[in-house]
Amino acid sequence: MLHRPITFLVLVFLFAFVAQASAFAPYDTIRLKEKKIQQLKSKIFDAPIVIKTSPTAFLWGGIFPYTAEYRVLVEVTTGRTQTEQIGISVLGKSLLYKMIEQANNISSIGKAKVSGWKIQYAHKFYLIGRRKHAPTGFFFGPLIQYTNARVADGLARYYSQTYYDFHNFNANVMIGVQGAYKRRVTFEVYGGLGYKQNTLYYHATTFRYGPINTSDFWEGYSTHLNGVFGINLGYAF
Repeated sequence: MLHRPITFLVLVFLFAFVAQASAFAPYDTIRLKEKKIQQLKSKIFDAPIVIKTSPTAFLWGGIFPYTAEYRVLVEVTTGRTQTEQIGISVLGKSLLYKMIEQANNISSIGKAKVSGWKIQYAHKFYLIGRRKHAPTGFFFGPLIQYTNARVADGLARYYSQTYYDFHNFNANVMIGVQGAYKRRVTFEVYGGLGYKQNTLYYHATTFRYGPINTSDFWEGYSTHLNGVFGINLGYAF
């Protein structure tokens, strides 16, 4: 008779233990999963793509003082502290050169016709803390640019395919900073120094195309020391 109460109590204890384990096991599993997910999220960072343009290049950019740039840049985050940036620009006549023509009372027939393009590439290294990541913060890295522009001195020369042909290449080390408003609207300012190789050709006719001594052009054009400075505004996706 004594064994039955003991057996009954053992069965009750086992039932209560199983019921309690079943009640709390899903909750503990969910909490464990949430903790792992949170740890994983803390290791993952957003890798935005930033589309940018330059408000200052509309005034002057490319070949001084002739051209202005209509620039589009794309910056892609490739790591927590690094990005790749490529850009392409369409060149037109700069506001500065338009003002020079107006000051000299040049007629519409005699005004220069300017066209061209520019490409650039930059690899950026961002100096940031553990909780932040590219593409915001202070950065440094190489910047390579190539520009080709054609300047025809007057409408008649433009239609007869007579023009000056500019080929400018430069490689620089730049430093700068990029900030973001609400992680969307970006503002970037940078500067740097490097090497440049500028060449100038004169296209007279289809069969007459030759180089021009750039030292006769203007003093800073033929030197190999190059300086860069720019401001870009963008939007991150």
